[in-house]
Amino acid sequence: MKIAVVGTGYVGLVTGTCFAEVGIDVTCIDIDQKKIDNLKQGILPIYEPGLEEMVSRNVEKGRLHFSTSLAESIHDADVAFIAVGTPPAKMALLT
Repeated sequence: MKIAVVGTGYVGLVTGTCFAEVGIDVTCIDIDQKKIDNLKQGILPIYEPGLEEMVSRNVEKGRLHFSTSLAESIHDADVAFIAVGTPPAKMALLT
């Protein structure tokens, strides 16, 4: 199974890493090229106990990938999760 996770903040990065930890092929996607470059170098944008080790382990095993290309990343994905920022309450009332 292949999963795409759009967003690499607290929700997206942790979710994607946990799926990879149980053996699923995961690509985490973000529009921020610097963030993706850092993740590829093992530099995480957040702190969560144990996350750095899990990311490193799953990148090494080839189960966790990072990309800025939404089209390429979701092309072969069986499932896509959207884990991007939630609009402020005022914006939510407009919809």
